[in-house]
Amino acid sequence: MGYKTRSKELTLMSETNFIKICKVSDLPNRRGRKFTIAEDTDIAVFKVGENVYAVSNTCPHNQTNVMYDGYIDDGLYLACPIHGWQFHLETGKVPAECKGLSATLETYNVKIENDEVWIEVKVKKKKWWQ
Repeated sequence: MGYKTRSKELTLMSETNFIKICKVSDLPNRRGRKFTIAEDTDIAVFKVGENVYAVSNTCPHNQTNVMYDGYIDDGLYLACPIHGWQFHLETGKVPAECKGLSATLETYNVKIENDEVWIEVKVKKKKWWQ
């Protein structure tokens, strides 16, 4: 277990869980699908060839929930459909040539079992005083 501090709020991160969201065969190639994996967590899931990637559906640049509708280039960079900022599907980082941009898109661990896509979700437990 670890602790995570976020805007003066202490949240206890307990063990992680994987939840099933769909079948691999339900995902179109190189196009995203939006899923809600917790009360307030939307993700964008993409299949590129044989690989499946999951990232936050919220663009860290403009806070819009449209990443599922973004374009994926050959280098696995996902472009936000609003302003075109790019984030790598594996790392969430912007391209190296984009100097001065420090935003990172949150990524999620994915596992595939029997044609089912499972996404890792960290269960958050708040302290009693929050």
